[in-house]
Amino acid sequence: MTRLATGLLAIVLTAPALMAQSAVEDRLTKIESEIKALRAENDALRRQLAAVAPDAAVKPAANATGEPAAGAPAVQPEPQRLKPAGKEQRLQLGGLVQFQGESGGRPDSRFGDDHDRMFLRRARLNASGKFDQRFEFKVELDATGSLSNSTGMRVQLVDGYATWTKSTALAIRMGQFKTPFGFEQLYSDQQLPSIERTLGNDRLVPGRQLGAQLAGSGFDERLSYAVGAFNGTGTNTNVNDGEGFLVAGRLTSAVLRKPKSHEALLRVGINAFRSNDRSVAVAPDFGIDSTPASPAVDDIFAGRRSAAGADAQLCLGKVELWTEMLRERFEPDSAVPRRTFDAKSWYVLAAAPLVGDKLQGVVRYDSFDPNGSLSGDQTRSWLVGTNYYIKGHDLKLQLHYLRSDWAGKSAGRLIARFQTIF
Repeated sequence: MTRLATGLLAIVLTAPALMAQSAVEDRLTKIESEIKALRAENDALRRQLAAVAPDAAVKPAANATGEPAAGAPAVQPEPQRLKPAGKEQRLQLGGLVQFQGESGGRPDSRFGDDHDRMFLRRARLNASGKFDQRFEFKVELDATGSLSNSTGMRVQLVDGYATWTKSTALAIRMGQFKTPFGFEQLYSDQQLPSIERTLGNDRLVPGRQLGAQLAGSGFDERLSYAVGAFNGTGTNTNVNDGEGFLVAGRLTSAVLRKPKSHEALLRVGINAFRSNDRSVAVAPDFGIDSTPASPAVDDIFAGRRSAAGADAQLCLGKVELWTEMLRERFEPDSAVPRRTFDAKSWYVLAAAPLVGDKLQGVVRYDSFDPNGSLSGDQTRSWLVGTNYYIKGHDLKLQLHYLRSDWAGKSAGRLIARFQTIF
């Protein structure tokens, strides 16, 4: 009897402890379950973050004060991320600065005078983006002038277009951009081996215009084409001076390519354009005057223009050889300076490494004749120089000497440029 009472008393005394232990175990089990759920949710959030921003940095654990927890690795503060205002899949901001210094004579008609000067050749900001539906866009602004003397410079639109890519064989572009004519003109400003384009290319190529274009490639990217219709009245001009459009087209072919590679060893191109104009400003080189009855030459063209060109680029390792020929026919209604005359230009260029991949040498000869019916109006130029690539085209120095024979005299100019792309 005594033993039974003692057992009952022990059960009564230990029961609360056993019940408390069971409650603790239940609570621990519940906490472990909640921790597992939180971990699963955290993993899901990490996967979503990686899908939206693959390069996003993961922040270290932080304590209640917001500072890294003890033992967490020290990291630099994250930069502020650019957030698209629309539904873009990607948005990117960038820019270009080219600071230039010059000394010497006036080598061709693009230079305002023979004074020494320092100026910003280009200072650009751009934004580009891409949507899931194969749409891309780009807007670029420039806050500088040109090679000629400029005062009161203001920000102007350089490029502003949208492109829809159906396939490699068809892409549609609309807005303001470079017309498909002239290899040197289509080549990127910041990647040209020569510090300035040839005079003939600047004078005979329509350049940037408002319009629409079809482009694409085929045959394993061996053949590329582009054709478009444009106002033909110049950059940042939203009017058309006539009923028709300036129509331009270009065809290029990778004749030779590296084995098992898309990199071209020899590429050739042909292009052409035509336009019926009523009032288009042209350079004074041509001597065109739409109002011959007035004493002043207005450099306004009214009539028909047509042009054609051919070019080739040969790449032998890191040695590049370029050549291009352009010819444009003018038929001015005023018959000034003639009822019909042809302007033409051509150049050859060679670029090769001098010391490793950093220092490059460049040599170019070019000729521009604004009127083949006249004599003594040609400009013949030599350009020699070096390009020092500190960090590719993103950071480079250029030092070139341009010497020309024109207007019955010779003049040379030393040109230095510092370029940064960001």
